[in-house]
Amino acid sequence: MTPDWSPRQYWRLAKNGGETAILLKGPEPELAGHGLAEFVDMAGVLRKAGLSAPTVYAQDLPHKLLLIEDFGDTPIDTPAIEAEAYAAAVDVLAKYRTIKADVVTYKDGYIFKKLALFSDDPRWMDAWAEAEAALPPAPQVFSHMDYKAGNLHWLPKRAGMARIGILDFQAAQIAPFTYDIVNLLEDARRNLDADLKAQLKARFKAALPPEWQAIFDDWYVFMAAQFHARVLGQIRGNPRVAADVAPRLEAYLATELKHPALAPVSGFFG
Repeated sequence: MTPDWSPRQYWRLAKNGGETAILLKGPEPELAGHGLAEFVDMAGVLRKAGLSAPTVYAQDLPHKLLLIEDFGDTPIDTPAIEAEAYAAAVDVLAKYRTIKADVVTYKDGYIFKKLALFSDDPRWMDAWAEAEAALPPAPQVFSHMDYKAGNLHWLPKRAGMARIGILDFQAAQIAPFTYDIVNLLEDARRNLDADLKAQLKARFKAALPPEWQAIFDDWYVFMAAQFHARVLGQIRGNPRVAADVAPRLEAYLATELKHPALAPVSGFFG
């Protein structure tokens, strides 16, 4: 199957009767965020919460192999179902906030540490800490950490939130409550329609407790800017990344950096 930016490989297998499954091979040696044991564990956590994570049919962890349920080829950004599917994906995030799992926290995990790839200036990470310290503390919740359209597939035969087939969740963390919604709506790979984005953002915000709603806008912009700066640092020099990704991220940042909360970091951007 078509690879993504990760070092994992995938094959679709079929039986003579037409049933299919996905063979997933993890990288050798194992890399942070790509652990197959973590995939199996998190799949169980999500299914226990009533969400659609793939059933694991078989596993051979020593050889970095999993045989998992096939969610098909209809990501949520397929035009015919986009509005309905994105709305269901936003609703999944309300369920995420109820999940309790023994996973690493954002500041202790490898994802946050990659923010340092954007700049080797020793003041870079301190500037982010200064900006965050000026904001009200963010509620910390169970987060997918790569909650984008390519990892969310439409399963129309299921009901409600279960219509979202969730993939690539093995790096789940406890993170600020706006992390996943930023990942979904400020996608590095595509421009979401502005009206749809506004509707989805409002849908997410309306489902929050009132005290979280009061700090949502500031934390949305803060996490969006941090997310986009980190990804820019990660993709620098990567030939597998499409040519439109960096300009899109830079355009996002140009808007986000106008927010006064980001003044401590704005000087690092040309």
